[in-house]
Amino acid sequence: MENTAKEIGILLNKHHLTLGTVESATGGLIAHLITSVTGSSEYYKGSIVSYNNSVKISLVGIKSETLEQYGAVSPQVAEQMANNGRRVLGCDVCISDTGIAGPAGATPNKPLGLFYLGLASKEGSFNRKHIFTGSRQQNQQMAATAGLNWLKEYLTDYGRPRANTENIKIKQVVTCFLSANNRILLLKRSNKVSSYKNMWGTVSGYMDRPADEQAWLEIREETGLTKKEARMVVKGQPLEIVDISIKTRWIVHPYLFKVSRLDAIKIDWEHTESKWIDPAVIGNFDIVPGLEEALISVMPERGLDGTGTGFTSDDSG
Repeated sequence: MENTAKEIGILLNKHHLTLGTVESATGGLIAHLITSVTGSSEYYKGSIVSYNNSVKISLVGIKSETLEQYGAVSPQVAEQMANNGRRVLGCDVCISDTGIAGPAGATPNKPLGLFYLGLASKEGSFNRKHIFTGSRQQNQQMAATAGLNWLKEYLTDYGRPRANTENIKIKQVVTCFLSANNRILLLKRSNKVSSYKNMWGTVSGYMDRPADEQAWLEIREETGLTKKEARMVVKGQPLEIVDISIKTRWIVHPYLFKVSRLDAIKIDWEHTESKWIDPAVIGNFDIVPGLEEALISVMPERGLDGTGTGFTSDDSG
């Protein structure tokens, strides 16, 4: 995520904006990533790590009624954390998180790995829901990654007219990563596809049948591989990626497949180029929105920097 953090800094400077963070279940990991960039003091104001509800109330200003009604892990609290953090920290943009990192803390209505992210600026406040399925450490890493990716996406479109959310289309897709020899296959999308032309992605397609069936269909059509030459090893939880620029909310169903015969791969008209890469450098490519987040959801052992290292915390809210 180093490149993403750098790009966020460039965008903040471009728009003359300052940033703050209010974290709970990630325990300061987002702040660590932001401040790992040289010169981040030019735009980064600071962070509040509000593990305990008492700190959410006393420092961040979350209403006790909101916590009692919705719980600490909720979209309402995530938005309040971002909104109030913007005021307390005196920043232009604030991002927040609250979640259940695990292995304890789940309830019948709130599973392990449930996270809500909040984002606030003068344009308003927003929230996003994610469900991750890794270990405690991996869930924290994936939440921090999701936060940075959302922040980059938001700042890229900052100041442009926002689409009316009522007009946003919801589309379900499968995204299938092919792996071999500790590398994954990236495919460059052609000019003939309907979206994200000339950007790097992987095997993907709209869903018009059950996700598993659709995944195998896309692999066969786009690479020529059969079940003899590839096998499914991970089926991740669906992720939500919003692209305001094309008024679309993508519901992404991520998969990881291992390939046994690389010579059997024959890409179709949807792609013009292919590369086998180390998963840790995926951020160096001009990738379709949400691709890095989807990759981490099926390969969480890579960690944020490809090493598998990260941070832990004691909070589940």
